Amino acid sequence: MNNAINEKTVDNASPRFPLLTDETLLNCMHCGLCLPNCPTYSLTNLERYSPRGRIQLTRSIFEGKLSDEKERDDVSDAINSCLGCLACVTACPAGVDYETIFESAKERARALEPTKPASLLKDFAMKFIFPNPTRFKAASRLLYALQQSPLEQNLPDGLKRAYRLAPTFSERFFDETYKSNRKGDPVLFLSGCLMNTAFSDVHRDTAAVLESVGKTIQMPKGQICCGALHAHNGYLNEAKAMAEANIRAFEESDAPIVVNSAGCGAMMKHYPKLFEEGSDWHRRATSVAKRVSDLSEFLTELNFAPTRKLNARVTYQDACHLEHGQKIKAQPRTLLRRAFTEVVELNSPECCGSAGIYNLLQPDWSEEFLKLKVEAIQKTRADFVITANPGCLLQLRYGLKEAGLETRAIHLATALRMALKE
Repeated sequence: MNNAINEKTVDNASPRFPLLTDETLLNCMHCGLCLPNCPTYSLTNLERYSPRGRIQLTRSIFEGKLSDEKERDDVSDAINSCLGCLACVTACPAGVDYETIFESAKERARALEPTKPASLLKDFAMKFIFPNPTRFKAASRLLYALQQSPLEQNLPDGLKRAYRLAPTFSERFFDETYKSNRKGDPVLFLSGCLMNTAFSDVHRDTAAVLESVGKTIQMPKGQICCGALHAHNGYLNEAKAMAEANIRAFEESDAPIVVNSAGCGAMMKHYPKLFEEGSDWHRRATSVAKRVSDLSEFLTELNFAPTRKLNARVTYQDACHLEHGQKIKAQPRTLLRRAFTEVVELNSPECCGSAGIYNLLQPDWSEEFLKLKVEAIQKTRADFVITANPGCLLQLRYGLKEAGLETRAIHLATALRMALKE
């Protein structure tokens, strides 16, 4: 089976949310309970940078009430500055479907953007690189080769920050090299895009931990990038087409699906919302989504226990799409307490500022959130800060290095493998 999406199919796919109803937009009661939980509002105290303010602005977009270029620019700025962290969803007593509103607004805001080299580059990557594993791997190999050269010192100042934020690409990709050494009950595994080519070590740690509880990884042919970056950046046609490809791949077996990236897992659990209720695709998406578990969720249900306890002080950074998107907060902490002698709370509930590619598209906002996070990590005096999402991992590593701190940022899977005797 060809594991690349046909570009014609993507272009012709129906919009992800063909019916953003008035009911969805009007569910907000304007109670304000979301305000103290919104990172951008907390920094500015401006209504336009709050969830309820953005909902009102989204209504103005969909009702065609933007009368001039300045209004369009102001609305685009308000929408694009949203992290999509979903902290407002956790706080909302009315159950407002902010994620649907946010992603639909991002699609419209993207249409309002002026054509610039940066937006053309983003379009090219989103439409032609991420949905196609062959092209994505080729791009990853090119970046790996460039990283072996003294590239950073030759870059203009404007690109050096992006280079320091970038992942270190792997020489060998996980899906091309992994071979299970143990027989066990199968679990299906999302190898993904960036996780597969830049975090193959995390995937290998994940495999080792799963094998320690009698499981073996299987990677369905035909799977591709989950589509989360696309949905969160207004590429809804592409997100829906990518979801369809993954549904086809993962429905060929009824084994559990384990995902070690918070954003990817949240997206796969979110697949049913991409399709109209009652449709065949909605039924198939629901069937797949019910089988998806985050690694921490899966291991906790199996009562995973490390073979030793490490004498180290660690803290845990909640990935937004694990805490708010998947409502998983206790499980990683439970596992870490079994693996380390000292687990201290990180008193910093706000997003780290990564948010997919937000740290590249909105660098000023991102640096503000990262500064708060790094200050909180420093106060814990932890040896390791542990998280469960690649974007968070990159952001934290960058922030800790820039601050000159010795605390290491590692993935949860890596932390748990460290506690296994091999």
